[in-house]
Amino acid sequence: MSAEEKAELLRRFQPCLRYDSLEAYFADSAELWTLNPGNRLRGKDGTTIASVGDRLTLDFLRPGEYPDGTEVAPSDVVEAGNEDYSRQYLELRRDNPHLRNVIYGHVAETPKGAWLQYWLFYFLNDYQLAWGAGVHEGDWEMVQYKLRPDRSEPETAVYAQHDFCQVKPWSEVRRLAEEKEEEGIAAEPGDGDRPLVYVGRGSHASYFTAGYHPTDFYDYCDGKRRPRSARLEIVEQPPGWFEWPGHWGGSRAGGKGPTGPCAHAQWKAPERLIATAYQGEEEGAEPDAPRIWVRRRRNRLLLEFDFSPMPEPPKRLIATINSSDEPEIAPRAFRFALRSVVLGTLQTRIELEPAKNYDVSVAVIDEQDRPTAAEVFILAPSTGLLGLRRRITSGFGRLVHLIRLAFGGS
Repeated sequence: MSAEEKAELLRRFQPCLRYDSLEAYFADSAELWTLNPGNRLRGKDGTTIASVGDRLTLDFLRPGEYPDGTEVAPSDVVEAGNEDYSRQYLELRRDNPHLRNVIYGHVAETPKGAWLQYWLFYFLNDYQLAWGAGVHEGDWEMVQYKLRPDRSEPETAVYAQHDFCQVKPWSEVRRLAEEKEEEGIAAEPGDGDRPLVYVGRGSHASYFTAGYHPTDFYDYCDGKRRPRSARLEIVEQPPGWFEWPGHWGGSRAGGKGPTGPCAHAQWKAPERLIATAYQGEEEGAEPDAPRIWVRRRRNRLLLEFDFSPMPEPPKRLIATINSSDEPEIAPRAFRFALRSVVLGTLQTRIELEPAKNYDVSVAVIDEQDRPTAAEVFILAPSTGLLGLRRRITSGFGRLVHLIRLAFGGS
């Protein structure tokens, strides 16, 4: 297959990523990790080989030997300098718009057929958005599609999920044209070829459908957060950093970061990923969403909640804040430990500028570590006469809400 044919197929069947409303980290260029101030390449003996601003770039990473002559070891890591991941990511994405929303496409040809592979890099695996643990720096994920022998279209889809994967025939894969039809939007040529990938909240595992997924872990994705179409970077011959055997992330946040694409068996042998196919069915009832209300009070985020209908109070409340007036800024995620609290009001220090629109997504992680669906609240600007009217309406609504709580109503 020629390079032009491979590129045409990769573009034709490029997946559309659908994120959860609470998601705060998206598939971007891996270059963000070697641009982040404070990041360093650390060798097996703990010494710093290179750092951002001092030789560390994507091109510095390679198998065998680094440009300075240092021997490469599989235990080498590129790690962050501190744990303020949200701030680092916000600033990197704001200052490097050309590195946002990137998918790496590769065609793997084997004696058993050709596969379209799409590799995704995330700055942070923040699984505390959907579970109680599992945070680590850097995150490599992937989906792949086996082509029919005549290469007219895929015949099989494989989506990687944690230590397992899911497999479906191409005919059962949800696509962009179907989504548009359901939403009353006219489909464009080619939309029927674009598969949808539902990205697990925080974990970035890939799913065929939206909703609650109790597989080997608990994942949730409502598919409502949709960044602009991702830019496809085609990898014909892998660059050195694709083959670097080290880890994309240190252990500061918990577990060590993952290895890159070429260190995974499916890079050369795509069929091997199918051996990890999840054999069970997605079982277990989705946990009930709690009663949560979001308001803007004195230009700060106010959360009100009533967990009394739940069998047990949740372990954690999650809120992700986004502003349509700041398209260059990624959503910000916040976690609040409320394990022993059933009913109350939480006045936070999270500032909401009065002249801006916000959408605030909230959910909880229950006592069994299961994530609930996100509920999205829209907060309009609170300035001028319109803002005054909204504050009066909000105040009246809050009074009604408190009365309902007092009498046990909904």
